[in-house]
Amino acid sequence: MKSTGEDLFQLRRNGNPSPLPVLRRVSAKGLDLKESWFRDAIFAEPELVVGPCRAAGRVEADEIWLPWRTEVNFGSGPIDVLLVSSYGRIGIVETKLSYNPQKRREVVAQVLDYALSLQDVDREALPNLPDSSDAPLEEDLVECLNAGRFLLIIAGDALDPRALRLSQSMLARHLTSEWDLAMVDLNVYRRPDDNDLLFMVPELLGTVQSDLRQVVRVVVEGESPKARVIVDKVVNDEEREPRGSRLKSVDDFLSVVQRNVPAQTETARAIVDRMQQLAAARPNGLSFELRQGSANLYYPSSSGPRRFLSLRTDGRLRIVLAYLRTAGLENIIDKLVEAAPPACTLHREDRAGGLRYKPQNEAAIFKLLERIEIALAK
Repeated sequence: MKSTGEDLFQLRRNGNPSPLPVLRRVSAKGLDLKESWFRDAIFAEPELVVGPCRAAGRVEADEIWLPWRTEVNFGSGPIDVLLVSSYGRIGIVETKLSYNPQKRREVVAQVLDYALSLQDVDREALPNLPDSSDAPLEEDLVECLNAGRFLLIIAGDALDPRALRLSQSMLARHLTSEWDLAMVDLNVYRRPDDNDLLFMVPELLGTVQSDLRQVVRVVVEGESPKARVIVDKVVNDEEREPRGSRLKSVDDFLSVVQRNVPAQTETARAIVDRMQQLAAARPNGLSFELRQGSANLYYPSSSGPRRFLSLRTDGRLRIVLAYLRTAGLENIIDKLVEAAPPACTLHREDRAGGLRYKPQNEAAIFKLLERIEIALAK
């Protein structure tokens, strides 16, 4: 047990506080709780482990996490709980209990090994996405998978926070991946007269962030190689931008387009300019932002900006309805569905739709952007 109080007290706000112990902290061993019990609890309610990470800023406020699979194996052993977020980010949860001791280095190494194995698989090897309106778009999932944008969580009762010190050095070997590691204690309490009804208080013991500012050497092996990235040294220790997931400039975005679909680069340049003009014309409404694999327009909502137009580095222009729907922006969905033809066909129930931004589609795309601008101004 760690050095926290063993009891939760009930107090009155007014008058004499009169503290009264109502819950007593208990160990998993004392109640004969198995790791599978914690696993099933996390799968039933991911907020048990995600909530403390959100409070620490490691998860976005509007990022919804869904249970995906339990005991799924990608080559390094079964992952206790696999989660996926509405942004496409993947969560790997490993449960460990104090009465089932394992060397601290082994616990950290195990969850990192899971992440390495997951990053080596193709999308086809992953399970189908959860049947939920909060499930991410396939393209967002693939983007996060390719970037190694994972949330790694070690969860259990009475964990040893010293493992975080080991985590920092072990993560340093893989800093070309956008991993965040968190350690969450799931403190269990019960009433003195009831062993069956339990209460759980999640507590974040600490996190380790990745830092992507590295000098790397790319080693290519074989005739049809898969590039292997080796970290040679850290260039500097400046604080990275949140998540390290966004391109730095439009020029960076266009350089990726040039590598992926060179014939579409100039069309992409023109479309980005037009998207920026749309955002500038409505400074208190639309906003323009770059992600790792796209340039995007966002519409404001009470729960934060929602992406609705995405120019991707793989050569596609996408109208995204899914994130508007989760924010309750049904009227904006109606306007976009109405504005989409003749450039593309979009149904109200679709999560997203669009077309390639090939030069021959440029006139239709600019007409689409004009129709969108008019529709959103109504």
